[in-house]
Order: sequence, then C-alpha cells, then structure tokens
Amino acid sequence: MAMPVAPRPSVSASPARLRLRLLLAAGLAMAATGALPWPAAAADPTESPSAPVVEPAAATATPTPEPTATPTDAVTPLSDPTPTPAPTPDPTAAPTPGPTPGPTPGPTATPPPSGTITRLLLYRRTAMVRQYTNYWCVPAATQTMVNLIRGTNDRTYATQRRFYYVTRYHNRYVYKTRGNDPQGWAYALRYFTRWKTTYQARSFTNKTQAINAIVDSIARTHQPVGVPVWGGTHAWVVVGYRSQSDPSDPSRRTVLGLYVSGPLASPRDPWVYEYLSLATFRLNFTRYHEWQRRVIWEGRWVVISQ
Repeated sequence: MAMPVAPRPSVSASPARLRLRLLLAAGLAMAATGALPWPAAAADPTESPSAPVVEPAAATATPTPEPTATPTDAVTPLSDPTPTPAPTPDPTAAPTPGPTPGPTPGPTATPPPSGTITRLLLYRRTAMVRQYTNYWCVPAATQTMVNLIRGTNDRTYATQRRFYYVTRYHNRYVYKTRGNDPQGWAYALRYFTRWKTTYQARSFTNKTQAINAIVDSIARTHQPVGVPVWGGTHAWVVVGYRSQSDPSDPSRRTVLGLYVSGPLASPRDPWVYEYLSLATFRLNFTRYHEWQRRVIWEGRWVVISQ
C-alpha cells in the first residue's frame, strides 16, 4: 500500500504555519494506518524554498502584568460624631426647683357695701368753760354740760364756784382732799338742769360696754356725757361721736371715735374739743381708782349719762 504523500507547503505560507500543516498531515496518516511514526521524508532537493524555514523557538509567554490600580483619593466615609454622654443624675442631689406657678387669678370679688358713717357733734363755742382752779374739773365740766343742755352761755367764775359746792355736798363719800366723785357730779347735773334730765353715775366691768353706753346716751338724748379719765383723777365731757352702721343690720353700729373736751386745757387736755379715735380714747378712759378709801366704783369704768 502506497504511503500518502504529504502535500507541498505553499510558498507563501509562513514557516510556522508550514510546520503545523506537516504535523497535522502526519498525525492523520498514523491515525489511518495505525503504524508507528517514521522519519520524515527528506525535502525535495530540486525545490529550493524562497526563504529558509526557521524553526521558531518556543516563545516564552510573557504574562501580561496585572493592571495596577491607579491610586485615587481615598474617600473616608463620614461617621456620626461621638455623642456627648448625658450626665448621670446624682440620686442624693436635691432636685432643682422649677418655677412655682402662681395662683390663677380668679374673678375679683365685689367688696361688700360699706355702712353709713354717722357724725353727731353737740359742740357750741360759747358753751365751753375752762376750770378756774386745779381741782374744779368736775364743776367746770358740769357748767359746760348745762350750757349745752339749756342753751346758755354762762362761763363765770361765780357759777362754777356754786357748782363746786353743790357737787361736793352731794358726793357719796367724804374725802380729805377737795375733789368730787361721780355721784355728786350726777346730782349737780340733775339739779342745774332743773330736774329735766336723768343723769346717773353708771359703772361697767367692760370698757366696750361703757363706750357703747356713752354713744347710746348721746344718740338718744342729743345731750353730752361726762366721763372720769386717767384713773378717776380728771373729768372730760363727751360732746359727740362718729360711728359706722352695719350694712346688713342698720340698727347695729361700730364706734369709730369720740369728740371730747377737757376743761384743764393743758397740752394733754383736748381743748376746746378734739376728735379722738376709738383706740386713743380707750387709752385715756381707764378704770376708776380712789386712793383715799374704798368706793363702789373701784376698778370699773364710770360714765355720767342718762
């Protein structure tokens, strides 16, 4: 069986491709016959290749270098700022007080209506009499009261002297000094008003009751009232008062002050007359005291009234 002839390489083929074709042809022939390989036939001397066939050396594959990543500006991701830790409350510390809420203003209440102010003054300038001696305070007070009651203007020394003897003669007690007492004063008032008045020496264990008795007598009779002051050592004439009625009960009143006249006319004595607040009057209107002997008015508040 004739051996197949390997095809002649094309002149235009490159040496590498020519050798590849020869190897492929030999492989095919061996596969077809099952024979062992044989030496390759010598090249045809008559045929001169235009170029020598050069067995290319096995090219060493140069590995393509991995592309180096171009460094770029690294972007650092923004992180949340570290939160400031909240202070841990001290359990022993006292809590800080907050603002104290003020009271919610409610509707303004309408003040209750005030009572009527009553003023009653019996003063008359020509009726007022000063005492002529330092112990004639009761006769001088009696002379003033009689003038106001009877509408007279008698301010003479002779009349006051006569008042003194009548009063002293009708005192309840006999005294070593030249003074007078409440009972003799009340008698002289009844006598010199021609028995048209009902003056009495009234005593009270309560000062407020005594003051209310003074106001009640003036309001009822429109006539003055006599009061021993400074422990019973001096005599005043009450010639008026100021009071305020109770809006819910007009029959009730609150005494605000009194108009008084002192016949001694000293800096302490209200001459010709003076308005004293209730508090000031109470300071002067004190308990009766007799240092010479025991008397029925001792330690009480005395009023010469009707």
